[in-house]
Amino acid sequence: MDLWRSLALGLSFAAQFGAGALAQQSVPAEIAKVRAEIRETCGGRATFKPGFQRTADFNGDGQPDYLLDYSESACVGGMSTNPFCGSAGCTLDILMSSGGGYRQAYGSNVQGWSLAQAGGKSVLVLSLHGSACGRSGHMGCQRRLVWNGDRFVAAGRR
Repeated sequence: MDLWRSLALGLSFAAQFGAGALAQQSVPAEIAKVRAEIRETCGGRATFKPGFQRTADFNGDGQPDYLLDYSESACVGGMSTNPFCGSAGCTLDILMSSGGGYRQAYGSNVQGWSLAQAGGKSVLVLSLHGSACGRSGHMGCQRRLVWNGDRFVAAGRR
C-alpha cells in the first residue's frame, strides 16, 4: 500500500511540475523576452516570485494586460541586491495588449503599486519617490493612472 501511495504522490508532483512548465511556456512572447532579459542581467540565473507577473484589463479589450513587478524577481547567487531596484523603487513594466501582441505602455521605478476600480475601469495606484512629484526624495507621493485609449494619464483627465 505504501508503494502505491508513493507512486500516486510522485505522479501528482510530476503532473504539477509539468503544468507549471507548460504555464511558463504559454506566456506571450513579449513576457518571455522580459524574463530572458532579467535572466541575462543576472548572469543566466533568476527566480520569479508569483507576484512578478500580474494581469489587469486597462484597455477594456478583454485581453490581459501584464504588470511585471521587478521587485518580485531575484538574481540567484553572486548578487546580494536586486539590480532592478534603487532608492526610487523597483522597475514596474506594463505590457498592453495591442493588435494580437503586446507593447510597453508603462515602464518606470515605483516604490509600490496597487490596482483599484473606478467607474468600471482599472486604476493603477502608484507610490513614487518624491522626485517624481517635484519633491525631495524622502517625501513620497501617490499617482492614480487610468488608460485613456492611447496612454496612461492621471485619473480624472482624458
